[in-house]
Amino acid sequence: MNDIFIGYSRSDSAIAERLVQRFQEEGWQVFIDRQTLVGRKWHKEIERELHAARAVVVLWSAASRDSDFVLEEAEYGKRKDILFPAFIERVEYPYGFGRIQTADLMGWNHQMEHAGLVQLLASLRVHLNGAGTESLHSAAPIQPVLKPGQTFRDPLQSGGEEPLLTVIPAGRFLMGSLQDEHGRTENEGPQHEVIIAQPFALGVYAVTFSEYDCFCKATSRKTPADNGWGRKNYPVINVSWHDAQAYCGWLNEQTGQSYRLPSEAEWEYACRAGTTTPFNTGETINSDRANFGRK
Repeated sequence: MNDIFIGYSRSDSAIAERLVQRFQEEGWQVFIDRQTLVGRKWHKEIERELHAARAVVVLWSAASRDSDFVLEEAEYGKRKDILFPAFIERVEYPYGFGRIQTADLMGWNHQMEHAGLVQLLASLRVHLNGAGTESLHSAAPIQPVLKPGQTFRDPLQSGGEEPLLTVIPAGRFLMGSLQDEHGRTENEGPQHEVIIAQPFALGVYAVTFSEYDCFCKATSRKTPADNGWGRKNYPVINVSWHDAQAYCGWLNEQTGQSYRLPSEAEWEYACRAGTTTPFNTGETINSDRANFGRK
């Protein structure tokens, strides 16, 4: 049985082959459709390997998102909850895949430190190797397993500590909002059950200017503007998705752990905190319960 099935367009074979090599360096068995053996029916061969794989890695490009074969492979992975997609070109999500956290491999050329590759490998290690919450805390085997609700910080090699994290337990919840919920928009439904199979750690607070400025200084990046609102412990603003990915990659290098952006489902699961109401405070929310303002 292969660990990973790679779905891709033949025009993207160069990057697919580089990924095969990187996955094999991790010790994983990989199936990639290079050439079907003589006497075999190619569609049966692919179907057999797809159904036997423990993870489906799909590479999204202009060619692959228009390929019925790649879309069928991705749909199977999505249905079985073993899909790990990655962008290799700047394209729109294929219909039905926009809510799945997707790695960004655009511009990757075998660099080990590429943020998108780091994110993809970290997710696959958790799925294939069974790395649990304790691996987020410390690589030392004598370290006790963290319990849900516990908080911790990992030390940075350059000095100091990374953001405060808390352990979120595994579980299930209804994602999205009810059709008759006040203020609901179309992209909030349909409501559906999501299973969070593994515990994970999430930042207790939004990343602050102090934390992000430390990354900028260490990597010689330009610090983002604060719009005159203040820095230090204020949430960092004017940061792109690519900047956030680079920040996660830097944390991985500094701590030896596996940091990434949370998926939409993980974020909603943590924010709901077991509630089923429109807000975790109940049916309504006001400025006495949360720090926000209205225009």
